[in-house]
Amino acid sequence: MPQLIKKLSTRAREALANTTGKSRSNTEVLRAFKRFRKVEEARLRMLHRAGGSGMEICRMRSDLIDAVLKHLWHEMLLGADAGMLAKTKISLVATGGYGRRQMNPGSDVDVLFLLSGNSSQSPAGLAQLVSSFLTMLWDSGFKVGDSSTRSVGETIKQANSDNQVKTALIEARLVSGDPEPFAELEQRFDKECMDGRDIEFLQMRQKDLAERHAKHEDTASVQEPNVKNGCGGLRDYHNALWMSYAKYRTIDLKEIVKKAEFPATSLKDMERAYDFILRVRTEMHYIEKRESDVLTLRLQGVVATNLGYRQKKILNRIEVFMRDYYMHSSNMLHRCSELMDRYHLQAVENGKPSLVARLLRKTVPKVEKFDGFVAKNDRLYAEHPKIFVEDPPRLMRLFVHTQQRHLRLSPELFHLVQQSWALINITFRYNKAVRESFEAILSQRGDVSRVLRQMHRVGFLGRYMPEFGALTCLVQHEFFHRYTADEHTLRTIDKMDELADATPQKGMELYKRLFREMQEPYIMYMALLLHDSGRALNTNTHTDASAELANRVCRRLQIKGSRRQLLMFLVDHHLTLYRTATTKNLDDPKVVSEFAGIMRNKQNLDALLVMTLADSRGTSDKSWNSWKESLILHLYHNTVRYLNDPSDFISSITAPLEELQGEVRKKLDSYYEREIAAHFQHMPRSYFNFRSPDIIAFHIEAFRGFFRNVAKGTSQEDLLPALTWVEHPEQGCSELIVCCWDRHLLLARIAGALAAQNINILSADLYQRSDDVVLDVFRVCRTDFSPVTNERTKARVESSVKTSFETGEFDFSQAIQENRRSLKGLEDVAAEVPQRVYINNDLTTDYNVIEIQALDRIGLLYDIFMAIGQLGLNICHARINTEKGVALDAIYIQDKAEQKVTDKDVLKELQAQLEEAVFSFGRQNSSGMLALRR
Repeated sequence: MPQLIKKLSTRAREALANTTGKSRSNTEVLRAFKRFRKVEEARLRMLHRAGGSGMEICRMRSDLIDAVLKHLWHEMLLGADAGMLAKTKISLVATGGYGRRQMNPGSDVDVLFLLSGNSSQSPAGLAQLVSSFLTMLWDSGFKVGDSSTRSVGETIKQANSDNQVKTALIEARLVSGDPEPFAELEQRFDKECMDGRDIEFLQMRQKDLAERHAKHEDTASVQEPNVKNGCGGLRDYHNALWMSYAKYRTIDLKEIVKKAEFPATSLKDMERAYDFILRVRTEMHYIEKRESDVLTLRLQGVVATNLGYRQKKILNRIEVFMRDYYMHSSNMLHRCSELMDRYHLQAVENGKPSLVARLLRKTVPKVEKFDGFVAKNDRLYAEHPKIFVEDPPRLMRLFVHTQQRHLRLSPELFHLVQQSWALINITFRYNKAVRESFEAILSQRGDVSRVLRQMHRVGFLGRYMPEFGALTCLVQHEFFHRYTADEHTLRTIDKMDELADATPQKGMELYKRLFREMQEPYIMYMALLLHDSGRALNTNTHTDASAELANRVCRRLQIKGSRRQLLMFLVDHHLTLYRTATTKNLDDPKVVSEFAGIMRNKQNLDALLVMTLADSRGTSDKSWNSWKESLILHLYHNTVRYLNDPSDFISSITAPLEELQGEVRKKLDSYYEREIAAHFQHMPRSYFNFRSPDIIAFHIEAFRGFFRNVAKGTSQEDLLPALTWVEHPEQGCSELIVCCWDRHLLLARIAGALAAQNINILSADLYQRSDDVVLDVFRVCRTDFSPVTNERTKARVESSVKTSFETGEFDFSQAIQENRRSLKGLEDVAAEVPQRVYINNDLTTDYNVIEIQALDRIGLLYDIFMAIGQLGLNICHARINTEKGVALDAIYIQDKAEQKVTDKDVLKELQAQLEEAVFSFGRQNSSGMLALRR
């Protein structure tokens, strides 16, 4: 490294030095500096792509900037006012990231022009000199960040009023100019900025860290991590440097190791992580050609490829790369938290409690000894280093103690557990006492996740439960999953814990009651712990693999009888309720009866409902919304009715409709009598199942609007559909109600008009009356999952539908294409997302059911409806669903005679047309366009 720096200095001198002793023109200077920067940046890029260390490349870039600034400053001084320079001493000081010599390609150059003394007055002519210098620096291609001209006194004053300035100055260093002002700053900084303020500074850093982590979901395992400010990102490492300076006046963490304040192994983990993340950020900047901190889905595949990951398929490449990233960022997060905890405990021991403790007015707890442990300061310590060798089951009991006494592992005990990993062997996993302690932990309803996270953080949980351990930092095969597999699993347990909270929560009453009434919380938590375990086996259906692993755990942990049956049922069917509710026709009594047959009893159904809630809410914030919940509860309540009395349930939905018709009459005035009669006469019987009188009345009013248009319109206008919009902000969607004569390609026109306005279709209920009119109810939303409220947007949809009928020929492809976002880098990924088109001819006797799994995109339904409509087939019902960025649609069809399609040639052609509609997008790279939502 020193040799490389020496060579850089030589090249800079040869390329940039002004040997004439006279000021050159700006054009001459810029030409030389731009050429030098271009050559040196190309050299750095080659070193980076050849596998250069992240820290070394960043230091070399910092040295490159140093060389430029030194020569540029000298160039500027040649043309400056000699009188002003004779009276003024100026230090050119690097601060922030530039000060610590860690510069990625797009990083800001933060420079301080430092003057001696305390004066706030700058010498005449200095402002012009600084402005010219910064302008030349910009024009040379460097991104100038925070730059200011201040005296030492002003700098000290600002640092004491702005902690961001203070942290930037901690790593300040002299680049060029007169060394005297900088020497004065070094002499005064600790005395005036840090001495006596160190505890306050540490508390501020602790608060900043907590707020930043909360902003980024308190986990390093998010789908699109922020490599700088996210949990386990670069800023965590910087925070450790600043805290160490406040504590020991050093930013060299090796000095902390020497003082026995931090284990050398922990520092190695941090430095490896820091180097890896710096390298990733450097690559991101090269790809984006600017500063970039969010490792987006679009970037992940490109970064993985450029960093040398060689898996054949890009999805596998991304999974391996992101697993490495999550491992390093998790290590960074945990090691930095450990260092902070050590500093916090030292402050407590010295009688200086943290800000949080003071605000809560906590008293220092008494020291308590038990079972080989010592409890003090809300932490658990070991009495001596051999406690686990003496009694291996203590490894599990220590977590029982942390749960019962609400303790955390001390940093020393944390390392002792990690040093004892070898004790967690097959004998340990089959040990009865260990097994009983683990069951006790998982039986504490409402306080399980906290303990499991401690187990996972220290590496214990994955070794005791290898089925879970295989999920650690695993990127899920559903490419658009929000978290890694282990983090998702723990978040589902977070959500289960929340149900034990007695605090009333609107909308959660049913789930909380069911969870409180359950006799086996241990089995519920165990089911969540294992429900996605099969993902690590990389099989086509992870549920089957998860069930096999759950069966193995049952044998090892001696889970038998009804407990085993419930656990196996929940793992095997953890997606059944959700998928049935969101993909099947819930108006069909056969769907309810078949689902009830799978459930077998209400205990299974109740447990599955609670598990479905936890699983969905643990997937992402958007995976559980009012619309999906309404479908799930609709199926749940009807299944409860069926399980209580199947015959009563069937009779209730097949009973004469006179009573329901009477309720509808009460909602409408007498002028609707004939329309009510026609509606009940011509609508299919399934329409009236589970539908309230209010909704039926509203639909009859919508039909009246359509027939009024027919009565007063021209021959062309009376063929146009009537569109009615209803907003449901509490469900995050709107309803679009379409009344029309049964017309060819009606659904394709509606779907195309919606897609052209960037509107998602969440679901579609499609009904055809026997008098040749149709009622289609679409639940739609914007791409941000908000209702469609803009009147101009609605008007454009209606105008597009009208135009499509009036012109006869229509094609929404171009308009849809313009709405798709350009996501260069994901085209290859699109081709590898598991996609399929399956025509199920056995699911029902009345319909063929098209089952589609495809990468979601704007206009997908338009393409599908066009393929079906062009073959002259009727779409009778559709369940539209998007799960983790993948469209999971079920479309029920019949032929023109309203019969199930049996012609093999027609079915073969349908299969081909649908595959072309769904798969062709992944093959079309020419557009470079991809959208994650319809």
